[in-house]
Amino acid sequence: WPGMGKLLIDSINMLDRPVIVAYLLVIVSLFIVINLLVDLLYTGLDPRLRPGHTTS
Repeated sequence: WPGMGKLLIDSINMLDRPVIVAYLLVIVSLFIVINLLVDLLYTGLDPRLRPGHTTS
């Protein structure tokens, strides 16, 4: 199967801007969602980061 990489390369070669923008939108959205999930998990697992925690 050709895949997303080949689609992006072909779109760049053919100057198909809507496909390039859609691809970048998907990649950036995934990046943001994954970073948000990691931050939420890290905050939930590390008690030092919870609100109201004081350091001694």
